[in-house]
Amino acid sequence: MKKLLMVLLVLSIALTAFAAGKQEKQAADDTIRIGYVSALSGDTALWGQAGLNGMIMTAEKINAAGGVLGKQIEVIGLDGRGDPMDSVNAYNKLIDEYKVVAVVGTNFSSCNIPIAAVSDVKKVPVIATAASNDLVTVDEKGKLHPYSFRLCFIDSFQGGKMAEYMLDKGVKTAAILTNIGDSYSVGVSEYTIAAFKAGGGTIVAAEEANSGDNDFRAQLSKIAKSKPEVLFIPWIYNDVSLISKQARELGLKCQFVGFDGWDSMELPTLAEGALEGAVFCSRPGFSTPEAKAYGVEYQAKFNIGLEAECLYGNDGILWLAQVIEEAGSYDPEAIRAGLENTTFFDGLLGEMENDPLTHNPKRELAIFTIKGADEVFVEMYN
Repeated sequence: MKKLLMVLLVLSIALTAFAAGKQEKQAADDTIRIGYVSALSGDTALWGQAGLNGMIMTAEKINAAGGVLGKQIEVIGLDGRGDPMDSVNAYNKLIDEYKVVAVVGTNFSSCNIPIAAVSDVKKVPVIATAASNDLVTVDEKGKLHPYSFRLCFIDSFQGGKMAEYMLDKGVKTAAILTNIGDSYSVGVSEYTIAAFKAGGGTIVAAEEANSGDNDFRAQLSKIAKSKPEVLFIPWIYNDVSLISKQARELGLKCQFVGFDGWDSMELPTLAEGALEGAVFCSRPGFSTPEAKAYGVEYQAKFNIGLEAECLYGNDGILWLAQVIEEAGSYDPEAIRAGLENTTFFDGLLGEMENDPLTHNPKRELAIFTIKGADEVFVEMYN
């Protein structure tokens, strides 16, 4: 009798496991799983959470309209904490455990560069959001990472164009402060300096520091002595606010110029007036009617402040939905081919075409200025 009960118990456990496995497979068959990696905790969590929220809100709309290929989209977000190793681990987990067919994120070049190398092996496409370093899609020898893509323009483009923009405004002398520990800042600095010099401008001071130092007065004092017309600050917004305040305290009166790392609605308030009249480049953000309407809906749903990363989340999932529909397949290889050969995609960040040789999108540059507590759209520049 005991042996019979034991056999029945084992059989019951096996049947339960089989049923659970069947249910999991059925759930997987009924959904297309798409992953998201970014900082969902820490100092830049407002960006990561915005990107995830944007994906979720847009996925809900797609699902309500019938889904993609008759299947529902399931968004799975994991926290990469803005750290390269944690982001790689999150990318691997999304593939190995959650069986996603593609991943959106991150918005940090330092995280996407190692993810790109791993994607070569995993063979699951990843679409970086605001990771703009050139090495996100190609290695140091220029060899393409076939499964790595991006939604944003690249550092060589924005660095060169902002240098040209200031030269067009009649600026002759500039200084630059680089975050030497950040691949994004280093890359933008190199291209900005090269383009500014090539256009006839003079770099009168080039200083370096590290995020987390919190005291940039030594570098800023040297910059102040060189009396530049503008100071390029290719840093992330939270450091930009601190740098700008310390610069003004030291009496530095030149105009501050930034890049897409400045793009946070919190920056003007954090800077406490130190960035008044500063200019920076980014995507169009919420300056278009479509993006404004999306922002209203987003805030009503989540009751939080607007961050442009939600537009990236929206565009990332819409781009994937487009290529899956066009291919008639959600196999990762079919998705990769579809992304690579995209000749037209129209999202909330504007129209774009993917370059199949570099996996970089062709976009225009939006110029913003800071007035009071607002980031105000100025013009498109290309």
